Amino acid sequence: MTTLETRILETVAKQIPGMSVEGLRKLDANEYTPEKVADRISGFVAQGLELARARGESEEKIQQLYERAMKGVEQGFKEAKEILSGLGVLNGRIAEDVERTERLTFDALAQLDPRQQQVKALESMAVAQRYERAESFELNLTTREGDQVKIRFASQQAFQASAAMVRDGQGNQATVLDISRSERSGFMFSVEGNLNADELDAIQTLVRDISQLADEFFNGDVQKAFEQAQDLRMDGSQLASMNLTMTRSESFSKVQAYQTTEQQTQAEDKPGRRLGQLMQALAAELNQSMLDFIREPKALGRDLMQALVEQDTRFKLSGTEEQTRLRENLGRLLQTLDQPRANPE
Repeated sequence: MTTLETRILETVAKQIPGMSVEGLRKLDANEYTPEKVADRISGFVAQGLELARARGESEEKIQQLYERAMKGVEQGFKEAKEILSGLGVLNGRIAEDVERTERLTFDALAQLDPRQQQVKALESMAVAQRYERAESFELNLTTREGDQVKIRFASQQAFQASAAMVRDGQGNQATVLDISRSERSGFMFSVEGNLNADELDAIQTLVRDISQLADEFFNGDVQKAFEQAQDLRMDGSQLASMNLTMTRSESFSKVQAYQTTEQQTQAEDKPGRRLGQLMQALAAELNQSMLDFIREPKALGRDLMQALVEQDTRFKLSGTEEQTRLRENLGRLLQTLDQPRANPE
């Protein structure tokens, strides 16, 4: 049975990149029952497919690797039986064990066929909104005596919120919310010359009237502000000219994206297998052009994926070594969010 398993695993390892059988050569004789050998062979193939998924390989590529592995197992059994037959030992109990091992192995491998796995839905949703408002006020005055007065004011406000949710077919869910707000304003008053008391009174009266006009303008009632501007008067005995400029801009953007995609469901005891497809779908969701105005849409994806994996009950129930391996796989998968996605032909 040692020869049988070694020959098969070596043949399979040639078909799946990154696989090695070194650690399986130190087992004792009690580990070579048909059941245990079949379990190790199928587990070896499952691990190879899982590693391919962790690299982000497509399901088409996974299917090709599976078919190559099946051919490798078939070839391995054929070569092993030829060796045992050549040694004259392929009879009696050994022949029965080989036949049972072969049957159990292919039964287990059939369960790994990507085409036979159940399909479940992955739901993902991204919502974002942004609000910006900017105002500016500039008043330039010239007195009869030639003094120059400048009054400037500007303010900016910005608010942005984004949220994303992803839920897989196993009932695991993660949500991320990001909110930011900023405000800034500035005021400037300058005088070139010497203002007398009468000029100051005239300026104060004018500024008071302009303030009422500005309130209407910045509150959005442009028509009323325009009507008040026509009635605006200044003290011509003290002021020679006036130039008033006001600007106001306001924008609001909101998008919501919802998507349900079909994902391949893997064996319950392999929580890392679905991460490749899950990450690809999430990356596609967050790479949509209508989310371009969000500051860091991909950061939402990274946070979501991290939370989803660590909340997975299968992850929590895994041992330390398995959790470490899954975290390493997740780190590689997160890089897919930063990679440009090719446009379909």
